[in-house]
Amino acid sequence: MATSRLNNNIEKKAVHNIVIGVVGFIIIIALLIILGPKLLVGFSLFAEKIDKNDNNLTTTNQQDNSYVAPPTLNPAATATNSAQIAISGFAQKNQTINLYLNTQMIDTTTADSNGKFNFSSVNLQQGQNAITAKAQDNNNKTSGNSNTITISYSKSAPSLSITQPQDGQTFTKNDSPTLNIQGKTDIGNQVTINGAWAIVDDQGNYSYLYTLQNGDNDLKAIATNPEGNQTTKEIHIHVQ
Repeated sequence: MATSRLNNNIEKKAVHNIVIGVVGFIIIIALLIILGPKLLVGFSLFAEKIDKNDNNLTTTNQQDNSYVAPPTLNPAATATNSAQIAISGFAQKNQTINLYLNTQMIDTTTADSNGKFNFSSVNLQQGQNAITAKAQDNNNKTSGNSNTITISYSKSAPSLSITQPQDGQTFTKNDSPTLNIQGKTDIGNQVTINGAWAIVDDQGNYSYLYTLQNGDNDLKAIATNPEGNQTTKEIHIHVQ
């Protein structure tokens, strides 16, 4: 009797599970019929978005790989009286380096295995010279401009005058033991009197307090411009 009841319970549970399984299967089929197209469209859009992201990433990587960093020029003198100077710098190794003077390409060299490059003889133009460089890789891709070096070149001698004292003038040391030497040069120049620095204002006027010596005094003024050119003036005074 007990065995019969146990079998009946097992059969009821099996039938119950079968019914639940069938109902669940029917529900899944219904959901697929109702929601299937939407799910397919959503999956398609998701796949398309992933594909676009992959393409964008590939494009970005390609753009990064095609970037050529500009070279860097080493500092140089801002003014010179030499018609030729050397320009050096560094870039990626083995790149072609094109040098520009006032926007015109004037020379080409190659960076070595350490990225260093050098232009030993750059011919300057009279006046201001703006020097830049660009790098070029093996695929002929060119970088932007490097930093700019500006160099003033001139062979012109600076102006110089001594307005006080006058050449050949005689002074009495008892009146004053010192003499204020004055004159004028170009703005931005330096002036020395007998090797000592004079004071030069922003208009090019200079002055120097000179200690008088008994007898003949030789005064030598030298003006030097930023390019290194010089002009010399000499006068002689007498102290009694």
